Amino acid sequence: MNNICEELRVLFKSIEGYNCFACSPNNEIGLNLNIVQEKDHFTASFVLGNLYSGFPGIIHGGIQATIIDEIGFWAMFEEVKTMGFTTGLNIEYLNKLETDKELKAVSRDILINKDETEVTVEILDGSKVCTLGKLKYKLIKDNVIKRYFGDSFYKSFLEIKKKYD
Repeated sequence: MNNICEELRVLFKSIEGYNCFACSPNNEIGLNLNIVQEKDHFTASFVLGNLYSGFPGIIHGGIQATIIDEIGFWAMFEEVKTMGFTTGLNIEYLNKLETDKELKAVSRDILINKDETEVTVEILDGSKVCTLGKLKYKLIKDNVIKRYFGDSFYKSFLEIKKKYD
């Protein structure tokens, strides 16, 4: 494992019933995003078919929001080394995103406040920004992670965190 995010992904996969719509490789109708870290940002390249359209040939805005939120989560996690819940999402749909076309989501700016992190994510068609998302994540304390995910997950999470502190 090369980084804390890769280790957290493996830990999530160990949870029975883990089926994240955005990134689980086991979700048959999910997006199956392969999120990678590139220097100081996270990216996912993807091609989505008509199953994910709103208007014919155009990726549904809610699907775009899901992609933005997922990329933002991993960028936030890498920066602050803890989890957070999305509390705000502001999206600007600047240009259409067509189905059956290679696209890329990229995390950009990260602003850390005391218990909140803001992340900007773009979805690009080539070099053209088509969708711009600004997210807010409420950072959660480790004991809340234990309550949500259970004792075994919590212990493994703390071991992973300790390696990167």
